Amino acid sequence: MLDKIKAMSAPPGHSLTGEQGKWAWEQPSRFSDPNDAIDFITEKLDETVPQEDMLKMMTAGITIEEIVNQISFKGFMQGAFNPDVAELIKPALAMYLMKLSIDNGFTPRLFIQEEPEPEVNDQRFFSIMKERNPELFNAMNEQINRGVRLQEQAAVNQARVMEEMPEEMSEDIDQGGFLAPIEEEEAQ
Repeated sequence: MLDKIKAMSAPPGHSLTGEQGKWAWEQPSRFSDPNDAIDFITEKLDETVPQEDMLKMMTAGITIEEIVNQISFKGFMQGAFNPDVAELIKPALAMYLMKLSIDNGFTPRLFIQEEPEPEVNDQRFFSIMKERNPELFNAMNEQINRGVRLQEQAAVNQARVMEEMPEEMSEDIDQGGFLAPIEEEEAQ
């Protein structure tokens, strides 16, 4: 599996073999001052359609944290600002969105709530494996089924041997054989 991952990843230095400056983030950013970036973004959000979209998303339950992360990431990807500016503008954008929602009569969710990881019991483990690693799941399933079939065959063979045995020997085996504890009445 590790070999497949290594084969899919680019070798070190691969980005240097392509055309330089091809991506927006490889160019000088449009805003180097966080205040200019905030002003630009809030002016865009003050337009009717983007503002309605933000309100709809917050009303639907999307957190301010998620919206701010998306705005800052998108701005970086488009070359509007560098990662440092993207991080510096997040608190101001959060405050802007919070005020926008309160002005429109509702209190938004602020942060993504971390849900505790569910316990991974055997059923969940095999369910995840079946979905994400079906080859291993099928191999393990076949191995388990092979073991069950061998146990069933052993039980059938034992039953066949018991049927073919003389009756007095099978009675001794049913009673525990000669190693069975002696009953108190027999011992006296």
